[in-house]
Amino acid sequence: MKISFGGVGKISYLCSMNILNLLLGDSGVGLNTPLSNLDSRTIREIVKLSTSYCVDTFGVNKRKRTEFTVSIRKQTGGTPSYGQYCPTENRLTVFYNHCPRVKQLVQTVIHEYCHYLQPITTYYSKMLDEYGYDDHPMEVEAREFEMEHYHDCWKYVKSIL
Repeated sequence: MKISFGGVGKISYLCSMNILNLLLGDSGVGLNTPLSNLDSRTIREIVKLSTSYCVDTFGVNKRKRTEFTVSIRKQTGGTPSYGQYCPTENRLTVFYNHCPRVKQLVQTVIHEYCHYLQPITTYYSKMLDEYGYDDHPMEVEAREFEMEHYHDCWKYVKSIL
């Protein structure tokens, strides 16, 4: 399986402390680090490593016929969201401009990866009418999934960052 990553919009600066930490071998990035303190390369690497953790830990959805892709971009319209999964394009999108901290970035990857594993095209919209978004069983499962796994995912990411 090949995973490709879309571009990240330009984020204007990397804190001088983060530059020093990168030069010294410690990224200085933690779950509470604001994304506004990170450059696009670091954000992209966190998303890439989080996705790799998901693939290695949870496997792939063998029902999908198209390549799984990940897009990291700025959301410019609609209801603000951390991310989304599009089953027809088999694409996980992370909206970095709505993720205030690294924690939400990692949780979003895990949440949307859970949707990638679910039978979204078959049941999601049918259940949405019945349960609404907040009580939708697939959303409840994805929120529980992200809460259960984001610490271990972050340990993996941090060990490589």
